[in-house]
Amino acid sequence: MRGRYLERLSVALLLCAAVSAPPATAQDQARGSVENATFTSNVADGTPVDFRQAFDTNTRTVYYYTEILDLQGQTVTHRWKREGKLMQEVPIRVQRPRQAVWSKSTMQPEWTGNWTVEVVTARGVVMVIDNFAYNLPL
Repeated sequence: MRGRYLERLSVALLLCAAVSAPPATAQDQARGSVENATFTSNVADGTPVDFRQAFDTNTRTVYYYTEILDLQGQTVTHRWKREGKLMQEVPIRVQRPRQAVWSKSTMQPEWTGNWTVEVVTARGVVMVIDNFAYNLPL
């Protein structure tokens, strides 16, 4: 009888440990990471030409540059949103352990406001969210 009690107690403790364990982070689930994420007005020779958080309507194209680590053979998506509304999704195939990738949005003057770009794995894990402002010139 004491053996069954100890067996049940062991199972209960294991269940409690499993329930109380911290949830996996996005990085754990994706087994990769994002580094050097930035917005820029252009990419030249695979490198951002500047590092920006704001653009005005004189800038017709905004680029989002990221370095993707340890996701080779997978696809990530740059998900562009304006004021929370999905504007475009750009799937990018990652082929190397460390790969510089970028996407761009051709902006319209009426698209002023707050923008975000999310880096999303094929499993739907959002790895990074960055934002920029797109406004009328001062």
